[in-house]
Amino acid sequence: MTKEEIITGLKATIKPEEEYFIEDDLIDAINQYPEPFELVDPILEIIATNPRVDFGMPGDLVHFVEQFYKHGYEELLIASVRNHPTPHNIWMVHRCYNDTENPKREKFAELIKKLKNDRSVSSEIKNSIDEFDWEY
Repeated sequence: MTKEEIITGLKATIKPEEEYFIEDDLIDAINQYPEPFELVDPILEIIATNPRVDFGMPGDLVHFVEQFYKHGYEELLIASVRNHPTPHNIWMVHRCYNDTENPKREKFAELIKKLKNDRSVSSEIKNSIDEFDWEY
């Protein structure tokens, strides 16, 4: 499958207010894609633009993108959350933030602090932030 076919397939699977489920053939295509890091940003965009979808805890998509932890994933996650914070991607940031050895830990805290102090950010997102422990 091409990158576009994979992303189209992932988007077609979205059902708001339901648990996200990916068919095995699509998971296989993702795992066999020759440049898998190219899929991280579009997957983060899918998560960010579908706040009413239950992607799981962590779910197939998070498992996939987290394989690039400390290999570019964090920067893409920060950018995605900055543009479209959702309860799910706030949770994803907190997963990274919990690693006290992560050199980007301070950037995660700065991002969360900015969101918390931004008047345009919804109370839903601020409540999601408050569900976790942050040091900022």
